[in-house]
Amino acid sequence: MISNKKNLLLYISLTVLPVFLYALIVFFRFSIGESFLYSNYDGPYGLLLSSLSIADLRSPGYFQHPAIVPQIITAIVIKLTYLFAGNESNMVLDTFNRPEFYLHKINITFTFLTLLSLIILGVISYRKTGNILAAIFIQFTPFISVQLIFQLAKNTAETTSIILILILLTFVFCLLNEKSITKRRNIGYAIVFGIICGLALANKISFLPVMIIPFLLIKNIRFKGLFVIISFVTFLILFLSMSPERAQFFKSLFINVFQSGVYYSSGPANFADSSQIVMQFMFIFYEYSLFSVVYLIIMITLILQFIPKLKLRIRSNKYFLLLVGIFIIETAFISLVIKTHVGYYILPALMFSVTGLFAVNSIFLDLFPKFFRISNYLYKYIFIIVFLILQISAYRSITSFYNNRKKESYKIVKYLEDKHNKSLVVSTDFASSIPTAFYHSLFYTGEQRMYYYSILKKKYPNFVYFNKWRKDFTYLDYDKELKNRLMNSDTLVFHSYKDENFNDFKERIVEYTKKQNTTFREVFSNKNGEKIYLVNLK
Repeated sequence: MISNKKNLLLYISLTVLPVFLYALIVFFRFSIGESFLYSNYDGPYGLLLSSLSIADLRSPGYFQHPAIVPQIITAIVIKLTYLFAGNESNMVLDTFNRPEFYLHKINITFTFLTLLSLIILGVISYRKTGNILAAIFIQFTPFISVQLIFQLAKNTAETTSIILILILLTFVFCLLNEKSITKRRNIGYAIVFGIICGLALANKISFLPVMIIPFLLIKNIRFKGLFVIISFVTFLILFLSMSPERAQFFKSLFINVFQSGVYYSSGPANFADSSQIVMQFMFIFYEYSLFSVVYLIIMITLILQFIPKLKLRIRSNKYFLLLVGIFIIETAFISLVIKTHVGYYILPALMFSVTGLFAVNSIFLDLFPKFFRISNYLYKYIFIIVFLILQISAYRSITSFYNNRKKESYKIVKYLEDKHNKSLVVSTDFASSIPTAFYHSLFYTGEQRMYYYSILKKKYPNFVYFNKWRKDFTYLDYDKELKNRLMNSDTLVFHSYKDENFNDFKERIVEYTKKQNTTFREVFSNKNGEKIYLVNLK
């Protein structure tokens, strides 16, 4: 009886960090606010509309990465939510009328899957290692950076990556702690790892470096080959069945590989901009300090294997190949950030830092057992807890930033509702506006684009979308009535994002309407860089 109670308490202890993670996700979600505020829509609304097409048994549009797994999960959530809580006559209309309601349900689902994966990782780690402290330590995996938890508060492809990596790590600890591996189990692990990595590739093609871990750990070249084949077959089945705009995907992939620069390789045709390398290293070290320190510790540990006296003991450790794989993965993602200048590309690599530190601890335990006389894990806990305490300021800073941004966004939304509810409003990207979020996301809807546009036209008859990136009116040529209304208007309202965006609009509206004496007067602004202009067309 006492033994059963003790085991129950041990398993309950494995829910402490997941519960804490849930609290942080909810806290961040509240700080960020609704998905249509500011730039929050970039990701969630596109995922919502592309998944809506799947839920409606239609072909989705191009959605980068290619993000197939989160689209499928989101489509299931949309379908079930409508079946049990739908208000409108059909699912599409209900989603357009209550986007934030559906986005909330989707985020709850992703959060549940994350917490479940983290609990299972802890339980399996405890069962395989036989040490509750080791299992709890491994559960620190998503706490390595505030940016990971921030992603979990949104609906993005990165959220699914976190879930898949937690599942991958679970099977890694299973494999490494097997007492004996039969041919049948080898095949089983090859199949399981193949499916996981195939799903991960269908989520983000940049996940490719992560395949090195199963490849190194699976014994026998035949089973390694089986793993690779299953991975790519799984990916191709999902990709070919769910990505109709394949040419767009491969074009984007080609550009990312052969060009460097900010915002998805928009720079010159070279692998990386050498002038930016030092700056990007500094960015990584500053933004992801704990990850950077762990990366250096892993590097030093692997260098020690070249000392003759230590070589055999390091390489014979069961976590050695895992550590090699983690180092390769982290190096690959660091290189990706240096190449693209896009910081969130490093997020998958962060997920391996805690496991990497665990592997380092195991190797140092073999090398210097006297140093671990007090505890095998005490030093690890001290290290990571100290760094997490240092991150408290980062948590405060980021939540303060988003709370203030949310308040400022609400101000401009309220102003437009109160003062210009019936006015013709032109709005642009990153402006706090539900129709802006929807119109931007039409890009991801494929063959459903014009159908969804017709819904938006009826729902927001006084709205015109000005694409920030193309510096032009998008979809206006599809609507002659709205185009004529704009051309013949005496006044309109422009909701801008920063001065350069206003200058682009100012130039384009004069060119578009041929009204050279048009005047612009700023009537409202917030601290996010959003401004409202009253435009008199003359």
